[in-house]
Amino acid sequence: MQEKTLLYTAHIPVRWGDMDSYGHVNNTLYIQYLEEARVAWFESLGIAMNNVPHGPVVLQTLHTYLRPVVHPATVVIQLYAGALGRSSLVVEHRLGTLETPDTPYGEGHCKLVWIDHDSNRPIPVPDTLRRLLTQSR
Repeated sequence: MQEKTLLYTAHIPVRWGDMDSYGHVNNTLYIQYLEEARVAWFESLGIAMNNVPHGPVVLQTLHTYLRPVVHPATVVIQLYAGALGRSSLVVEHRLGTLETPDTPYGEGHCKLVWIDHDSNRPIPVPDTLRRLLTQSR
């Protein structure tokens, strides 16, 4: 992933129950960690996620698993601005741990589409978010 402007960093403690029979965090939990980071980022911008007339929905998620995360650990997810369309945006991510900050554990992106929840149709990305993402390039 090329160097981009950092949008947000989330720290998520790994729970013992997040591990699977292979002794590392189950692959499905990474997607949940990424979701938590995105929601926290949106909320830090004042973008509500619950009971609102419009907001982002996930169109595509890609995560490349580079190394397994093992409990105890704190996952560090860094979010970066990716491609920006009329009604869509890409949020790129890097995943590491607090314990070994120079070791990459994963990377990827999530493509989101902004929709009107009543009509279930795409609408333009809000101007305030568009300005932030454009400045981050």
